[in-house]
Amino acid sequence: MAAIPQTQTEQKQSSNSHILEVKGLKKYFPIQKGLMRRTVGYVKAVDDVNFFVREGETLGLVGESGCGKSTAGRSIIRLYEPTAGQVLFKSRTLATDGKQKLVNLLDLKPDEMKLVRKEISMVFQDPINSLNPRMTVSDIVAEPMTIHGLNIGPETEEIIIRLLERVGLRPDHLRRYPHEFSGGQRQRIGIARALSLNPSLVICDEPVSALDVSIQAQTLNLLQDLQKDFNLSYIFVAHDLSVVQHISDRVAVMYVGKIAEMASAEEIYSHPLHPYTEALLSAVPKPDPLYKSDRIVMQGEIADPSNPPSGCYFHPRCRYAEEVCKLKTPEFRELRPDHFVACHRAEELQLEGI
Repeated sequence: MAAIPQTQTEQKQSSNSHILEVKGLKKYFPIQKGLMRRTVGYVKAVDDVNFFVREGETLGLVGESGCGKSTAGRSIIRLYEPTAGQVLFKSRTLATDGKQKLVNLLDLKPDEMKLVRKEISMVFQDPINSLNPRMTVSDIVAEPMTIHGLNIGPETEEIIIRLLERVGLRPDHLRRYPHEFSGGQRQRIGIARALSLNPSLVICDEPVSALDVSIQAQTLNLLQDLQKDFNLSYIFVAHDLSVVQHISDRVAVMYVGKIAEMASAEEIYSHPLHPYTEALLSAVPKPDPLYKSDRIVMQGEIADPSNPPSGCYFHPRCRYAEEVCKLKTPEFRELRPDHFVACHRAEELQLEGI
């Protein structure tokens, strides 16, 4: 199991400032055929993923559709049971000294995992299907508190009202149902539900992709304000690089279940080290009608996660590929301070950012 390469500085930071460390995370879905439903292969949706999240920061997880970014987020919180790996999390609820205890979420028993779920919440992509149409807003926001035994009677409604007001909704919305709201309002209800247990880490699974552009900006600004007010850490899953640039402190780029590159947002957008990152950045629209696009058109189709190519998964579409790229899997290594990349030619290539 490959671990994230760390300098001495990073090793100190990992024990002090990392709220989450993902090491060698894998999630394989079996392919079953025939009358007896025999397993004939696996879809490697997440394949040896390594990254970390510092306290109070936003890590953007980006890539093309089907690259495994949403599966990675759901595997962290064990909505999907991971195949292998470690997910190390600083937990308050499992600590005996009232501080924080580093635990591997994949080793926890169901009752222990239930306690930790109070500290890790999720905002889902679809604001329509993620809300129960038969429940009122009050019931939806209160449901996590009820499940965890925190429903404290008449005071609960005051807590819910404060949460709704904090996300931009009114107290008179309490008795309404999801179908009575717009898409942006429904997503605000989902955000209020995610904050109801006062979590320290929130996984945002493409929370603005189903919203209008004007509503996207409002939701992003709301998430940033809430992060400051509640001291939250975010994993922000998205495929829109302009959205990720706006909200993220660091960015991890995924391709076919693997992390291709990870660095600060400024470094990723100005000095990419992986050809895949360069191609994605070239497709970001420029707000200038006179600008002539130099978009890099990647040839071929995205690799099949059930039958990935040998060597570097990106080599069939990479214009810089050489023989070593076809034969040897690149190591995910720290090439610059806090800038990780999995590419054989990263040292010699001069790639263009935005």
